[in-house]
Amino acid sequence: MEMRALTHSLRLRPTLLRSTQPLALTLRHASSNTPSKTQPTQPTQGTSDFDQILSKLNISNTAASSEPSAPQQPGNASGSRQSVFGDALSLGRAVGMSAGTDNYRPAVRRVELKLGPSLGRQVHVEPEKGTDLAAALRTLQITCNANRVKQQANQQRFHVRRGQMRKDLRMQRWRKLFKFSFDKTVSKIQRMRAQGW
Repeated sequence: MEMRALTHSLRLRPTLLRSTQPLALTLRHASSNTPSKTQPTQPTQGTSDFDQILSKLNISNTAASSEPSAPQQPGNASGSRQSVFGDALSLGRAVGMSAGTDNYRPAVRRVELKLGPSLGRQVHVEPEKGTDLAAALRTLQITCNANRVKQQANQQRFHVRRGQMRKDLRMQRWRKLFKFSFDKTVSKIQRMRAQGW
């Protein structure tokens, strides 16, 4: 019952903890036969381990960084903790020193990824990537042949009426399809004859 009253009062007024503690003590005293005296807990150690770690990792403290300080409690003197603190101290010192030298680092070249469709036929000459002038010209020639640039230039030299252009495209597509089908049929016949048909 007293825990419920205490939590209820703490929920209503979380900042008024001292005003609710006597209420909880009187409730506990009224419910039990023997009054329980709560003694405030005194810290057993002068400084905690956390304070020792912070004092050993303090980078601005030059006296602590020049020589390792002796532990305040004799029970905490272990070689593993001292080595860990020394490593952390040296790591902190290295981080602090590298913060001042960030301006002197060479600028890293940013790699831009081109993941979209390519427009145009531009080829970049980049010797550090292995693309010299000769390789770039070969790549440009291959791209121009794949895009049929010379054939398109010849076709655009003369005006062709729209009906004739449709007929030419239809004939060109039919020839391409016939060539593809004929090659597949010939390869199928040769494969069947090799099997003994």
